[in-house]
Amino acid sequence: MSDPIVDQVQKILLESLDQMPEIIRSALLMPKMSTTSRLKWAGMAIRLLCDPVDRAVNDIDRKNKREAANILREVVPELQKIRERNSSERLRRKADQYLRVIAAQVP
Repeated sequence: MSDPIVDQVQKILLESLDQMPEIIRSALLMPKMSTTSRLKWAGMAIRLLCDPVDRAVNDIDRKNKREAANILREVVPELQKIRERNSSERLRRKADQYLRVIAAQVP
């Protein structure tokens, strides 16, 4: 017999996981997003490309992986601008790192 509280928590977590790509997309494409925030959201999108380590891959994970790849394709020009024009070496390196991951993992 399953625990109703555990079932409810799982349902909430799965719904949140299902909505992550849209949240990431809307945050990344905000015109007034700071460079640091943009890089953090790009990092979250990159995390969606990876399979979960503590559970089996499900349909939501597969869908999120496809959507994350699409989001990252859209963000490449912004990351290139950060890599080429930002005054902070740390942020330029992070943008370069993300661009390398995208090039390697996103077809």
